[in-house]
Amino acid sequence: MAFHCATLPLYDLAETRIQTDALWTGLATSFRKKGIKNVPDTLFRGEKTYQKKLFFGQICGYPLTHEYAGRFKVIATPLYRTPYFTGPEYLSVITVHQQCKWQKLEDARGSRVVINSRSSHSGYNILRLMVTPFTKETTFFSKVSVSGAHRQSLSRIRQKQADLASIDGLTWSMLEMYAPEALKGCRILTLTPPAPAPAFVTEKETSQEMLELFRNALKNAFDEPKFNLVAKNLFLENTQIIPENAYDCITEMERISIEDL
Repeated sequence: MAFHCATLPLYDLAETRIQTDALWTGLATSFRKKGIKNVPDTLFRGEKTYQKKLFFGQICGYPLTHEYAGRFKVIATPLYRTPYFTGPEYLSVITVHQQCKWQKLEDARGSRVVINSRSSHSGYNILRLMVTPFTKETTFFSKVSVSGAHRQSLSRIRQKQADLASIDGLTWSMLEMYAPEALKGCRILTLTPPAPAPAFVTEKETSQEMLELFRNALKNAFDEPKFNLVAKNLFLENTQIIPENAYDCITEMERISIEDL
């Protein structure tokens, strides 16, 4: 099978491109040592990423279980060391302006929400779940806008163009370390329930033998001290194999939530 690209787009901040490239170099080296062929030398960065045949990529659990359901095999789930991760599960942070007086999510009734995308679990799906108990008689938010990215959502909060957003916890931690100005004027109101973190994936046609090679290569990579230093620059500590149906909780959250914000 011909693979076309490797991509790690979800946490690829402009400020961490060097670290992300170094991470891929380490992974690619480990893949080659395991005898995996046609390993891309560099990461693909561009539009329509998932329309290409993936050698290795990372994808949010919502498109994994919706738009791309049946398209990919999960290689492993990454483990990140931040306050918003517990094992292979992560949280989002419900974010408001620093001057906002709200103490809990219910206080935000009638406010303006900004989401990164309707195909995002961390920025949209989980927020639907959280406001569902408050929407029996009326909609919760007065206005919903779409920013296109978590960082852009934060910008709208800072500029008071929106009142609330749900931000991926790892994105928050990375901005806190590498671009703290992006969080200036924002604060965390509350945290969301957990869900499995965005998965490392490959194409569904990948054989079980190749899948095991990927997994063993990941394990070997984290056994290398030099690679660990690179990975920890991106909060990445290891990976874990979890049941693929673990991601079904995301569709279950959708099932019991309101249809739209």
